[in-house]
Amino acid sequence: MAIVFACAASHAPGMTAWTEAAPKEQSEKFLGSYRQLGQRLAAAKPDVIVAITVEHWANFFLNGMPTFCIGRAAYYDGPIEEWLRIPKARVPGDAKLSAQLIDASLDSGFDPLFSDELLFDHATFLPLHFLNPKMALPVVPVIINTLTPPMPTAKRCFAFGEFLGQVLQRSEKRIALIATGGLSHWPGEAQHGRINIPFDKKFLDNLVAGDHRQLTAYTHDEINSEAGSGGHEIRTWIALAGAVQSWKAEVIAYEPVVPWATGCGLVAFNP
Repeated sequence: MAIVFACAASHAPGMTAWTEAAPKEQSEKFLGSYRQLGQRLAAAKPDVIVAITVEHWANFFLNGMPTFCIGRAAYYDGPIEEWLRIPKARVPGDAKLSAQLIDASLDSGFDPLFSDELLFDHATFLPLHFLNPKMALPVVPVIINTLTPPMPTAKRCFAFGEFLGQVLQRSEKRIALIATGGLSHWPGEAQHGRINIPFDKKFLDNLVAGDHRQLTAYTHDEINSEAGSGGHEIRTWIALAGAVQSWKAEVIAYEPVVPWATGCGLVAFNP
């Protein structure tokens, strides 16, 4: 089959950990849109979810930080955060599809780390909570380093996404492709709580316009200054745009939720 669904979604932990801290109308609007996106995923009847995601020291540290990592496990436990208010679960993997991606990457000029033992933190588990609430669909995590420099360039992430898309479009399975992270946020910094609405909206405009030149032109310093250390997670969205280049992006929701300290976005990609 091929890719049958694609979306990008924020994963601010406050969405579940301190939902009630946000204005009720704002949180209900955004989380309702998140659940509707999950219904669209279910309607596409995928066999497996490939999650272009990040992590927050759950598996890697400065003694070994991969640029890209593809999970190859039979299952993934999470979330690691006790305070996330999401029940712990064991999510099935798809080791065969993982192996296909790993083998193809080596033939395509990419050299990702692969791991048979990964834990999921909120970066992956929170989107799954809304998009795959029964945790029934198998998941293949594809992690991009957005945590500590040096990080892959926007251009490299787009190219990596293009590679993923080419392989997944040839798969015999029905693939739901999701990207998680962003948008602007400054977690744990002096500017914690700041949200750069103009940056977020410009980034979303670039996605909707299919402006791949602009998407690949973002620099590390620009993202760091304009979207914060957490904003580096837009690399996963850029990778997804590379995977489904001919698909049209549709902004489902954008809410700058100050109590969640994040510009929260949801984007669907339609063939």
